[in-house]
Amino acid sequence: MGKITDIKPQARNKTRVSVYIDGRFCCGLEKLTVALHRLKIGDEIEPEELESAIAESESASAFDRAAKYLGARPRTEKEIAEYLAQKGYSENAAKGAVEKLLQYGYINDAEYCRMYVEAYRNKSGARKLEAELRQKGVSRDIIEEELARLDDQTADVRRLAEKWLSSHSPDRRKLTAFLLSKGFSYDDVRESLSELSECFDSD
Repeated sequence: MGKITDIKPQARNKTRVSVYIDGRFCCGLEKLTVALHRLKIGDEIEPEELESAIAESESASAFDRAAKYLGARPRTEKEIAEYLAQKGYSENAAKGAVEKLLQYGYINDAEYCRMYVEAYRNKSGARKLEAELRQKGVSRDIIEEELARLDDQTADVRRLAEKWLSSHSPDRRKLTAFLLSKGFSYDDVRESLSELSECFDSD
């Protein structure tokens, strides 16, 4: 058992305080955690209660940090977990934060997948979209379900081809390689380029 000898606000983080046990710095805690545990200067505190307060504080901090990270743009469950790990949060704290964000609906991989496909379908084919979404941690089932809704990409390929032709000399082989590198299917590329045959010199 130790005695809380001081609780000082942290200069760099207004939501946290530094807790001193028996005259020595012990840990940093969220102010809310201190309030919930009713910790005061002069209190005797058991090691178990202190460990519990530290764990709760870390979880609260992880949730707050993840919520702010989500404020910039939507993220996947994997992206949030990796971000918190990079910031030094424990696996349990990160897991708890992610679970709470899922519960509140702040993370939704299916919705993220839908928005991602809609935003990038005119720049990338299904193969590339799938690879990018898998890298972001979206499950294969969710990706396959969303890509199954993706209609014919011929129009997307044609728009991208026309954009490429506006700044490059008309070279069918180079354009074909470019479009295939974007993950579009060979059939969609072939059909789109056949519609643009007038742009190329006769073979």
